[in-house]
Amino acid sequence: MAANATGTTRDEMILEQLSMIIITKLYDEKYAETEYVKFRVIDEDPRKTSKNIKSIFSEAKERWNDVFLDEDKIDFNDSIIMSVVGQLQNYSLIESPRNVISEAFESIIAYATKGSQGQFFTPENVAKLMVRIANPNENTSVFDPASGTAGFLTTSMFYVWEQIDDTSMRSRAKYDKEQQFATNNLFGIEKDSFLAKISKAFMAVLGDGRAGIFIEDSLNEKQWKPATIAKVKDKKFDIILTNPPFGKDVKVAPETKSNFKFADKIELAFVEKCMEHLKVGGTLGVILPETIFHAPTMKKVREELFYKHNITHIIDLPHDTFRPYNNAKTDIIFLQKNKPQQDMVTVIKVNEIGHDHLGHEKFILDNNNYSFTNIIADDIPNIIDSLNSDEDNPLIKKISIDTIKKRDLLVARPYFEFNQSKNIVSLEDLINKGVITTFDGHGSPAGYLKGLGENPYVRVKDIVNLEIAHNRLDDIPDKEYDRLYKKSKKLKDKDIVFVRRGSYRIGDVGILYKKDLHSILTREILIIRVNENNLGITPFNLLAILNSEDVRKQLGNLILMDTTLPNIGDRWKSIKIDVSDPEILANLTNIMKKMYDIRAKFWDDYSKVFGMNG
Repeated sequence: MAANATGTTRDEMILEQLSMIIITKLYDEKYAETEYVKFRVIDEDPRKTSKNIKSIFSEAKERWNDVFLDEDKIDFNDSIIMSVVGQLQNYSLIESPRNVISEAFESIIAYATKGSQGQFFTPENVAKLMVRIANPNENTSVFDPASGTAGFLTTSMFYVWEQIDDTSMRSRAKYDKEQQFATNNLFGIEKDSFLAKISKAFMAVLGDGRAGIFIEDSLNEKQWKPATIAKVKDKKFDIILTNPPFGKDVKVAPETKSNFKFADKIELAFVEKCMEHLKVGGTLGVILPETIFHAPTMKKVREELFYKHNITHIIDLPHDTFRPYNNAKTDIIFLQKNKPQQDMVTVIKVNEIGHDHLGHEKFILDNNNYSFTNIIADDIPNIIDSLNSDEDNPLIKKISIDTIKKRDLLVARPYFEFNQSKNIVSLEDLINKGVITTFDGHGSPAGYLKGLGENPYVRVKDIVNLEIAHNRLDDIPDKEYDRLYKKSKKLKDKDIVFVRRGSYRIGDVGILYKKDLHSILTREILIIRVNENNLGITPFNLLAILNSEDVRKQLGNLILMDTTLPNIGDRWKSIKIDVSDPEILANLTNIMKKMYDIRAKFWDDYSKVFGMNG
């Protein structure tokens, strides 16, 4: 299109033109007077086809005069219009699932807008889960202050329509109630006029709820137009569902910062605005970066915005949820405004979201023949079914609010622990009992000194194959070694090293040999020393356990995301090990010690050879 469009070459202009053609098709399908729609190529003639499409668009503009501006028109040349129509005419958008239409709009705006404005959209399955939890009915008002393409509003509309359809009313009465709900109970604000136009058209096609969508900055009420003020400004809503914008490049406008306590992060300003527009006892469901729910720096945010209300649900979303459009790891929290906190909170862990990091559909693997089935790997339908029936589901648990507050952790997956026997101890238990001692590495040398000495500096990447790999390019001089060395952190052979920070290496472990003792370790590495004990724990069996599949699974629940980087914080202390069988522990010790002794002898012999050769 960019190569052939005349007078319309900017990406956003081309994309807006394409959107208007799609909206024209949606309009034609909805109001077709016969079983044959008018949106089609005529006689393979570009001029006739173009004239026909522009005529349909004029009808759409007249009927949906609150969607389009007077100056809106289709400017593509006749050949391009016919090319687009030729590709679209074989499909019915009205009869397609909502996600087909929303993904169509999402794909055409992705290139032009997503990078700069943080505009990425909630997948349909996530919206369905959130609407199911919020549980609107025909008397419920639903609001989204960052409505985008109106995903939460349309999903709520369909959810309520299903309730109305299940009644015994006559068809005409059902239709009237459905239109009444769409027109009077759904409200959205979207700052981007392009997105608002799409969402208005989308709502007009699906349920005629466009009158409740307004083009405004939700955070700047002083600049709202009279119509928005009349419908939204002082209104308190029953349910607010939203996925607010966030990211380092998306900021609260300077003139409105003083209105918000947490104005440094735009997503938190949106939460404050949501609480302002929510009825007492009303439900807020909001998607936010995972960092907010666990980082120590966000403790005040959790105390002010979350713990003062009734937390009902916390939901863990996979990292791929918003990929490839946005790499942030996000979670969901549900609150009831100013209600007393209930004793038990529902925690939900979504492992599979239905697509991979590239946005491609992801299918379940058949382990019998190692081929993929045609079943999409998506946990959400199963979770919704379980919520509807109250049946047991390993992805849904009830956790006491006391436990959550004690850990100050509003991320769901750390609460999903694997089945274990009664004699389970955490690393924190072992520390408290004196079985193990732990301390951080020494620190990091000045970068320009690396490679200028003979003292090993050990980084996260140097923990390989359960031991330390000596990288001579990082060796530091004596003076820098002396600066970093601390007697309290003197290393001993058989100490275990554990990566506690460092991208996707978190949880990697190794054991020290005599060759490693004159090393400086980065602070990203934790040193674990096993003391004499009566539990049967030795450096050898502990190394094996920490490298086991069971611990790896635990790490998957304990490693959280700080926006885009993984972080375990102090949650490594929650790693649990089974000490119920002394025989198993002793056997592990014997096996691992034999291997350690063989490797230790290798390094001793190597050092002798190295010494003999100078």
